[in-house]
Amino acid sequence: MKSIDKRYLLIFTFLLLLPFSISAQLVQGKRIEFERSSTMDEDHQLFSLQENGVLLFHSSEDVYRRKTTLDFHKYDSTLAEQWKVTFVPEEEFLLNKTYQNDRYLFVLFKKRERTDIRVLRLDLDSGDKTYVEGDLLTNMDIEHFTVLQSKAFIGGKYNDRPVVVMFSFFDKTSKVLPEIHANHLMISEMDVSVQNELVYVMLKNERNCQYIIKTYSYDGKPLSTMGLGDKQRTPISGKILNMDDGSSLLLGNYAEGCSPLSIGIYMQNLSNDSKIQYIDFSDLRNFFSFMAPKKEEKIKEKIRLKKERGKEVKLRNRLLLHDIVSTPEGWILIAEVFYPEYKAPANNGFSNWRSYRIGGDTYNNFRYTHAILCGFDHNGKLLWDNSISLKDVEGSELNPKVQITRQDDLHILAYPDEDLIKAVVVKKDEKIKDLESFDLKANSDAERITDTDRTNLIAWFGHSFLAYGYQSIRKDLANREVFSISKLTYSLKNGKQ
Repeated sequence: MKSIDKRYLLIFTFLLLLPFSISAQLVQGKRIEFERSSTMDEDHQLFSLQENGVLLFHSSEDVYRRKTTLDFHKYDSTLAEQWKVTFVPEEEFLLNKTYQNDRYLFVLFKKRERTDIRVLRLDLDSGDKTYVEGDLLTNMDIEHFTVLQSKAFIGGKYNDRPVVVMFSFFDKTSKVLPEIHANHLMISEMDVSVQNELVYVMLKNERNCQYIIKTYSYDGKPLSTMGLGDKQRTPISGKILNMDDGSSLLLGNYAEGCSPLSIGIYMQNLSNDSKIQYIDFSDLRNFFSFMAPKKEEKIKEKIRLKKERGKEVKLRNRLLLHDIVSTPEGWILIAEVFYPEYKAPANNGFSNWRSYRIGGDTYNNFRYTHAILCGFDHNGKLLWDNSISLKDVEGSELNPKVQITRQDDLHILAYPDEDLIKAVVVKKDEKIKDLESFDLKANSDAERITDTDRTNLIAWFGHSFLAYGYQSIRKDLANREVFSISKLTYSLKNGKQ
């Protein structure tokens, strides 16, 4: 009897010593579809409301009557529709920008070739609408739109110089923010701090390559101006992090001089005179971990030898910076490396093709190579970094592809690739589960997806994502064009290899 117990004890001990594996399985849940019309030019946007559901914003323009209709659909966490609101903007008013906060969705309209604007405010809980008329004061090209409490801040260009207009929803007055409308400046980004009631306007001086952060009060009064960078290191973009102690951090990517190509990331405390912290890509431990191990080691060895010889190593990349992700430990910066390309659109039945400008060039396609992740503590100190391959994912729109959700101390990173959803599991600087692919499916076994366009993914609540986009569906010999939303959930299970 004792010998049997010993055998069981040896087997149990052996099993404990086996390495753990993590399986992350995406499961497609409820799917909803909307038939597309051949006489309408349509666009769809999804806004995550986390546990409160999701908002679908559908705009459709009659190609013959040039009349636009906006439909807002609110769904709960099971994708059951709660309400639908329809809005028809006034003639000649074009949909320009949207902005979402915790309570409302704001939609900005501008009259064609005029200074008249309208702002639609939609209550995300009830669907109640408020429509406010206003004036921009100048016929500017709008590039940025943000809202702080009852005021909208609209940024753009007029006569090739930047301008920001503050518009009050209460008294319908407009005011141009001072100290912005100057030569050689362009607005990089705009942000607000709800906690501190501050507005941040981030500008790039194209002459001396300086990055400028101007801080304004809720009333539009200038409070401070901070210049960052020089011809060696110049911030390109920045995201504001509002700390619990009331201080603000600026986190973003930087380039050499006025180049659009990033060579690293930076962090600056805006609440004190501390020195800006630069982190070169070449100093990140896992910047190349998305590659095969042998290739990664070969590149890292070249970098090490160059540094030993006293040579500077600069890894230049185009970077698309995401909104910063808050975690219990601090923050996660996610950015995707991409390069633009121009190619003629294929005749795939989808008419809504877009083009984008980068500098003085126009592109209508973007190819992504990999994404980097950097984990910071609450004080902005870099704790770890990682990277994942995007396998040459393409997109006709320049928007974030990788979405992130959390379970315990693990993160699931997922992104769309045509009709596939791909997922990776990481734990800080470790790869826990390599790339897995998941097929999006139609509503029945009798149907199959034959073509896809602009497939996107957003992280939802808990352990779920929402995949959405345009698809061609075939059943027997019949085809139909749809816009679809599919709920994807995943489960992480510990197992033995």
